[in-house]
Amino acid sequence: MVLSSAIYEYFVRYVVAAVGIDPFQEFRIIIVPPPQMVVNMRIGNIQAYMVAEPWNTRAIQGNEGVGFTFAQGREIWHGHPDRVLAVQEPFINQNPKTYRSLIKALIEACQYCSQPEHRQEVAKIITSRSFTGAKPRQCVSPTVVNLEDVSRLPECVTQFTGPGLVGNYDYGGFDGQKRVIEAADTTVFYDLPADLAQIPGNHSTFLWQSQAIWLMTQAARWGQIPEFPADAEQKAHMSWRTDLYREIAAEMGIPCPAEDYKVEPAELFIDRKAFDPSDPVRYLNSFEIRAGRPMPIYMS
Repeated sequence: MVLSSAIYEYFVRYVVAAVGIDPFQEFRIIIVPPPQMVVNMRIGNIQAYMVAEPWNTRAIQGNEGVGFTFAQGREIWHGHPDRVLAVQEPFINQNPKTYRSLIKALIEACQYCSQPEHRQEVAKIITSRSFTGAKPRQCVSPTVVNLEDVSRLPECVTQFTGPGLVGNYDYGGFDGQKRVIEAADTTVFYDLPADLAQIPGNHSTFLWQSQAIWLMTQAARWGQIPEFPADAEQKAHMSWRTDLYREIAAEMGIPCPAEDYKVEPAELFIDRKAFDPSDPVRYLNSFEIRAGRPMPIYMS
């Protein structure tokens, strides 16, 4: 996986535990940089990986041919948090205007990338070495992509980056069959799918503090912290500054949800287990597979 103590690791552990596999006993999780995952799979150093696109698409048959996609993140937890722009609190206090400008730039960029008519362009831009550098060897195109030249890039450059952004996502397989779905919400930049957009003002760059609580339950579940924090709500508020975000969004004329917490319904999770942030300890203890759980000892 890409990072420890991040959504990638929690998804790996969560999905295998959901089918009764204890990740402490059955396999070892290691950190591998995304561009190196395919080659490590090919030479047998790893048997599976959890990563963002385009590295899954690179692995499937017709590309590198060494793997297939078992599940997208949205199938493990539909509407999960993912990448964030994080700064330290002193930076906010010392550079308030810069911070607000950063947030506004992030929102505007996400709004732009969210539009269907811009996604093919974005897919081309991120093939540049300064982003992913992911493009087929047989597709001849510049290593450095200048924005004014994007429209002239050949369509073949998006063989890896396109499916996760534009749609036509192929899960792959080893039987020669295509498993393609039309899913523009494989990557969510700003606008949410209809089933997630029911709360007024909700959009993907708004961070729910209740989802920070969920992350803390998983950190405790897998033994990365000794127990669920007694001051979890305070930690969530300090790290996910929805108060500042609402102020900045209001300056841009963008409405936001009025609350910081929401229940995650069971149908959003692969194991159909709802998350109620009002009782995170009960939720944590409801998992049979977790660090420090009682283990039976048999004697004969």
